[in-house]
Amino acid sequence: MDWLALALRWIHIVAAITAVGGTIFMRMALLPSEQSLDDESRHALRERVRSRWAKVVMACIAFLLLSGLINFFTFIGQTKAEPWSEWRTSYNKLYNMIFGIKALLALVIFFIASALVGRTDALKPIRQNAKMWLTVNVVLAVLVVALSGVLRSTHIGPTLPTTRVEATETAHG
Repeated sequence: MDWLALALRWIHIVAAITAVGGTIFMRMALLPSEQSLDDESRHALRERVRSRWAKVVMACIAFLLLSGLINFFTFIGQTKAEPWSEWRTSYNKLYNMIFGIKALLALVIFFIASALVGRTDALKPIRQNAKMWLTVNVVLAVLVVALSGVLRSTHIGPTLPTTRVEATETAHG
């Protein structure tokens, strides 16, 4: 078992769960709940949440980018081996196209998430319309998760003429 590959996969999944789960929580629970607060209390709460959540968002983005790139290049390197010839014939173009779409959507999600937790005046309109942008990010995140499932379903592995068990049985006669 490749422990580094497993650890990178877990890091990727945990970072995605954290970022997506936090976004869903903010959109479905926090924003509606803060409406009952007066303006001063609402602003104070938003700033406290923003300052804490910004660190989590940036860490998740870093982990997702790093683990995602390593996982992608590792997988693509593996599929260049001869046993993957059937996979390359059947899935390579589809995999790369879907991965490209997933990566572009992820970059959009990262931008929106960063804008929502940032402090720059240029992106203040995004923060002022947080309800809409959180909704957009939730929808995009669901699409990315769905695309990830499609990518994972193409991982059929090498097409070997015999399995290890069959090869062992044949050798021992």
